[in-house]
Amino acid sequence: MKNQAVWQKYSGKVAWPTISLFILLCIGYAVLWKFYTKGLSAGLTSLIGAVLAYGMFTIAHEASHNNISGGVKSYKGLEKILGWLSSFFLLFPFSAFVVIHLRHHAHTNDPIKDPDHYVNGNNPFSIFLRCVTLIGHYFILSLGVQSKTNPAMRIIRKQSILFLIILTGTLSILILSGNGKALFFVFILSALIAAPVLAFSFDWLPHYPHNNLSKYHNTRVVTIPGLEFLSLYQSYHLIHHLYPRVPFYKYRSCFLDIETELLEKQSVIEGFRSQDLKILDKQNTYNDIKLGKTWSYVLEVENVFQETEDTVRIVFKNLEGNHFQFKSGQYVVISDYVQDCLVSRCYSISEDPGTGKLAVGVKSVPGGKLSSHLVEKVKENYKLRVSGPFGKFVLPESIDRSFLFIAGGSGITPIISMVKFILRTSKERVTLLYGCRSSMDVIFSDELNELTKVYPEQFNYMLSFELLDSDRQYAYLMDTSINTYCYICGPTPMMEASKVVLDKIGVKDSFIRTEEFSKKPKQLSGNEYQINTLINNSNMVFKGDASETILNAAIRANKEVPYACMMGDCGTCKAKLVEGEVHWNSKKEIVLLEREIDQGYILTCTCVPKTDITITV
Repeated sequence: MKNQAVWQKYSGKVAWPTISLFILLCIGYAVLWKFYTKGLSAGLTSLIGAVLAYGMFTIAHEASHNNISGGVKSYKGLEKILGWLSSFFLLFPFSAFVVIHLRHHAHTNDPIKDPDHYVNGNNPFSIFLRCVTLIGHYFILSLGVQSKTNPAMRIIRKQSILFLIILTGTLSILILSGNGKALFFVFILSALIAAPVLAFSFDWLPHYPHNNLSKYHNTRVVTIPGLEFLSLYQSYHLIHHLYPRVPFYKYRSCFLDIETELLEKQSVIEGFRSQDLKILDKQNTYNDIKLGKTWSYVLEVENVFQETEDTVRIVFKNLEGNHFQFKSGQYVVISDYVQDCLVSRCYSISEDPGTGKLAVGVKSVPGGKLSSHLVEKVKENYKLRVSGPFGKFVLPESIDRSFLFIAGGSGITPIISMVKFILRTSKERVTLLYGCRSSMDVIFSDELNELTKVYPEQFNYMLSFELLDSDRQYAYLMDTSINTYCYICGPTPMMEASKVVLDKIGVKDSFIRTEEFSKKPKQLSGNEYQINTLINNSNMVFKGDASETILNAAIRANKEVPYACMMGDCGTCKAKLVEGEVHWNSKKEIVLLEREIDQGYILTCTCVPKTDITITV
């Protein structure tokens, strides 16, 4: 990939500038301590200390992404030492920060899984309070109840506790030795001042307005000259999220290399240059919607309408007045957490594109993990992850002949959008044959009845409560013109019967479109391999199929291993392949460096076992 070559040239080397920065910061602390003991005011001391603490965060941040060693094996020990020492100045355990920060990268702007989404507030005062208390939020994540249930956090929980014991002991010794005031103003108060500044500049500011999930739009670049030095290059935060293995002092150079592509993707690039967008304008993050491209957002529910006993219509709020753009018949992917597991399903858009609104119909099905959850739990103002639009079950470019729609049950959801669009934009005749079990199961009943009143001459609506087998469908459709566009969506037996009937009538295959809601689950190959996983000196053994990733095999076996994004973007599932062979589903745009892959590191979310394997996590 072109982009991979670009970012790789900035990575894979020992980051001597970062190491030098750490040394300078340590010297700075020593000088500040001496000046305070010589009479420098407490206030000025703490402000200068806060600047130093901000710099120390950059050291910890770079170490969390393995950007100090650059994948060079002989420097990994030094990198870990620098990570822990810099975190010591910030009064927080390094190992816990690594897990928390990688979760942020894996789930950026996710209101449930992104730990840094905590700072998102509704007004300046709440934002300030959340930034001030973010460090407390981190401690709850690393030592609270969740730390016992999250696999990645549980692995390092003992390290976090040991860190706090050592930190408390060190501080106690300094206080008892008569250095309490200097300790407080040079280190403790400085860290407490720096913490909310870091929360605001790393978490709130770059990701505002905190609802875009697309990796090219979920954060920004600000090109104001000089800001990169004041922020230690975090003004190029988008570059960091796209390529977390690029050292911070290379962000700007990498940005200039790929700026043309970022502009093509309408990424959020703000500043004073002629090609830049207005600074911190929410509309900048909605360019993908405004241009009619696919998008991924956290959307808020505007209304939920009960269509039948087991079916609801969910209507989403528009983002700052921007109309959703899609084609009738397309679908979106809705994701939500069910029992702490992210579940995603496809749901057809039931709105006419001309309204600019986004709505889907969701029918609860037996064993439907997400559908039942959505029907029972989703209310007004509920937030859901939504991506789209997708799908090729759409109307022809030219509406130049009559249409026949055959729907069964929830198969009406994409079709009602098409019906409304054709009736609104053309004079072509529309026929709808809709099969349901009973009058209580008719989805969008009120809308369909209203359409028959508004378009009595144009819309022929036939509702059947009997099984739509081929004989019954032929009785309804026998007079259909062979030049009619035919769209079918519903249960598989009904759709097969529809094809038989249309063939009998003489409708050409090129005029027939189908959409299947139910697909057969992917079958395992039956070729199993043993996976030995070493975690914290304990051995965990499970079977993995040759058709699934190591991570999916672990999840299927109910084995707890660290993971987050499941797409190779974050590195949480990074492991060392000790024995055996694996197949990489993809090595493109993954977080690992080529040097690390050569050293035997893999990502369990991307690799499939080819033999029995042993890995160390």
